[in-house]
Amino acid sequence: MAISIDRVYQKVLAFANKEQRGYITPQEFNLFAHQAQMEIFEQYFYDVNQWSRQHGNDLGYSDMLENLQEKISLFEFTAVSDNIKVLNRWGDVNLSADIPNLYRLGAVRVKYPDQKNYNEAEVVNNMKEYRLLNDSKLTRRSNKRPHYLRYYNKYDRIKIYPYPVEDDGSSIDLNTNELNPNVNNVTVSSVTFTGAQSWGVGKYMYFSESEMVGLVGVDYINNDIFDVKVVRNVNGQDVIIYNDKMEFFHSSSPSITQQWGANSNVSSARKWPHLFDDTISAYEPGNLNAKEGDWEVGDKVFVTTNIYLGDKRNVRVDYIRKPDSPNWNYIVVNDKALYNSTTSTDFELHGSEESELVYRILAYAGIAMEKPRLTQVAAGLEQAKVQQEKQ
Repeated sequence: MAISIDRVYQKVLAFANKEQRGYITPQEFNLFAHQAQMEIFEQYFYDVNQWSRQHGNDLGYSDMLENLQEKISLFEFTAVSDNIKVLNRWGDVNLSADIPNLYRLGAVRVKYPDQKNYNEAEVVNNMKEYRLLNDSKLTRRSNKRPHYLRYYNKYDRIKIYPYPVEDDGSSIDLNTNELNPNVNNVTVSSVTFTGAQSWGVGKYMYFSESEMVGLVGVDYINNDIFDVKVVRNVNGQDVIIYNDKMEFFHSSSPSITQQWGANSNVSSARKWPHLFDDTISAYEPGNLNAKEGDWEVGDKVFVTTNIYLGDKRNVRVDYIRKPDSPNWNYIVVNDKALYNSTTSTDFELHGSEESELVYRILAYAGIAMEKPRLTQVAAGLEQAKVQQEKQ
């Protein structure tokens, strides 16, 4: 169904008549080709709106609305499996990352842990509308009637209500740079080594509760397990001394309560999995230093990947994608550009759009070469085609 980009280029060159009106380089042609394809593609949706207000006919091949739907269907994607990752327990989704070629968002379907089926979420346009819907028992969000809010903040996002991910150990806030494991970290303020106690043996590192909240959010769960890397500055150089999993604790957990007191406002972490060994000397309250080779004050802990997050999707999104950008690529032989079909990208539009592509590219070429006559001819041909379609 694709339209050969080489065939279109050759037609454009023939119409332009390179001996008299100038030569269109491959670089110029590729720019014009992308612009022409996107203009034709975007016009489909305006034409659907226009033709849907008119009576159709029983002749399927000449029904303009059906023809337009056929052209658009080349770019429709209907999800049959989860294709969107929920980044945190607050229902945040980064559309720009999951669907980089998104053009129009379709149905958003969500499955909650207590359900077997996916329910289509209702879009809300702003927080005011969201609050109005939730003020009423009939329209309030629920697992059977989810809502989603689409908004832009540096990139395209949606937020799903109620939150579809539960207890995944992740509290990443998309309004910050916490997705970047090379930026956000906590600094070890103290270390200790504990023996065989009821609350667990291990080589613990400590840092402030506020640092931990700043790293993974206020709702991180006691005993959450994260993939981390621990970096130590050695002679002015950052050295990774640990790159594996760690178990994190709230200030209210037994180990921290005994060490620092119930209102200490500190968090701690230890290697995971940890080993219990009765031969290790018992914990001494005054001992704040781990054994040699373990954590040191000043070590920095970076949370890299949450091991619970990867499979937490439960969301399917239907959408219309943008067509891939066309590209006429070539190799140089005897100082001439020869078409390379292996590295080129054809037009993705419906085959009936080939003439339209030629006319639009010619019009752009006429402007670029300052040949108004070429632009006028191309515009005339295009207008004649449009009039024929709308008769």
